Amino acid sequence: MRIRKFVITGLLFTLSTLVVAQTGKKIYLDPNDSFSAYFSAAMQKKKVPVTVTVDPQQADYTAQFQAKDRNGSVLQSVLSSLGQGNYDNRSTNEVSMSIIDNKSKDVVFSYTCSKISQYSNASSALASSVAECLAKHWKDSIH
Repeated sequence: MRIRKFVITGLLFTLSTLVVAQTGKKIYLDPNDSFSAYFSAAMQKKKVPVTVTVDPQQADYTAQFQAKDRNGSVLQSVLSSLGQGNYDNRSTNEVSMSIIDNKSKDVVFSYTCSKISQYSNASSALASSVAECLAKHWKDSIH
């Protein structure tokens, strides 16, 4: 009886592992796109249930990004510095993302995130923040 319970438990564990392995989706992120690294890190941070691959043949999805950056205004920076006492050039980073199903070629998710920075040297922080916004919203749509 004890051996039988052990065997059944082992089989259930094996089956559950196979089910997880079969349902795990992969997304292709172009390694030549500089935003891909930010998005990959953001998906890990937000625990998006997909695996990143750099092989488009193995991927279930492909992510495409279109970015728009604005460095802000020197005049805006000077005026905010004089009026408010802080340097605010209103730099923005906006990224539109489309997730494409590789089999059907349908867009299964699309979203745009835009963030404003008050600091002149915050482009990396802005990109991370935008990537986390995109990852969060995609994760919410998966569930």
